[in-house]
Amino acid sequence: MRIIVIGAGPAGSTAAETAARLGAEVVLVEKKMEIGSPVQCGGFIPEASELRDLLPDAVLPETLVGIPERCILNRTKVQRLYAPSGRSAEFPVAGRCVDRRSFDRHLAHRAARAGAQLIVGTEADVCGGSIRLKGRREGIIDADVVIGADGPSSKVARAIGAVQRDEPGICLEYEMVGVDIDRDAAEMYFGERWAPGGYAWIIPLGGDVANVGVGVRRSYIQGKMDLAAILRRFVEEHPHAGELLRNGETVAVMRGIVPAGGMPDMIQSGKFLLAGDAAGHVMATSGGGVPLAMVAGRIAGEVASAPGNLEIYTQRIERELGGPLRGSVMIRRIVDRAMRSDRSIELIFSLLDPMTMKDIQRGRLPAPLEKLRSLLTV
Repeated sequence: MRIIVIGAGPAGSTAAETAARLGAEVVLVEKKMEIGSPVQCGGFIPEASELRDLLPDAVLPETLVGIPERCILNRTKVQRLYAPSGRSAEFPVAGRCVDRRSFDRHLAHRAARAGAQLIVGTEADVCGGSIRLKGRREGIIDADVVIGADGPSSKVARAIGAVQRDEPGICLEYEMVGVDIDRDAAEMYFGERWAPGGYAWIIPLGGDVANVGVGVRRSYIQGKMDLAAILRRFVEEHPHAGELLRNGETVAVMRGIVPAGGMPDMIQSGKFLLAGDAAGHVMATSGGGVPLAMVAGRIAGEVASAPGNLEIYTQRIERELGGPLRGSVMIRRIVDRAMRSDRSIELIFSLLDPMTMKDIQRGRLPAPLEKLRSLLTV
């Protein structure tokens, strides 16, 4: 049994390790020359206790439960949300702020030690039922199963006709040093001026270092989209965040795309499986995807390495991740109406208590949000 995994992010490396430990011959292909770089994620991963509540039906990989301390830069205690007016709400969330370069390499190292063959600096294209390699390795290789964990612009997804739903989020992030932030809080900021169609964030990485970014959607922006100008405005002009970031200096710039529309209609076709961002395994309410990607990678590795019907993959994903994914998409579509104006965002903050906001982040539709839906459709 030969399995080719395309993409050595959290989903791909987890799938490769899982399948290799189950005795399959695994080839893990990564187009980047350096796994984990450039970083395309804020690096916030809830603690295992939070994840069990977020994904109650999922079996969490041990690599997600016990992240090595060397990969954890900081731990947070609360999540704080800011309305456009500056009013805030917070709720307890135990979180780990990880070094994604270190964490992604840790997962790839585990896959290699389990027996997977790693090929970096090499692009993989679907060529009929085979995979064509181009880069440090050239040629065509065949496999019994192909796992596409190649991100939101997945070539594997395109090859099997899987189409991402809804508009993706577009993100730009700075790593900043010299900031004066609350090291215990992961913060989200909302408002037309600061992050149209999404939110801005500050994720503390320990000491005076933080990831500061914005995620927006193109349809919410009037005229030309200048993501750098939006982030610069947030850093320099936001009444609260601007004070925290005033003396900061940018030491890295990171970009990414977040598929926040849920799973496409198809995540398995023939011998091809999709996992992680390639399959829309992202919480639409927050854009968080690493935990879901790793659960999906584990399932993909197990299904791919066992002889039998690969169609069971969709059923297993649905069983472990379907509820939270569907709930988060439903909530995001309701809240989308509010994102069109600061007044509507303020209404959300006035109607919902902090713990209800936490439920919403986790894809649970509370009664107050149903009330909000009716108010926004009037």
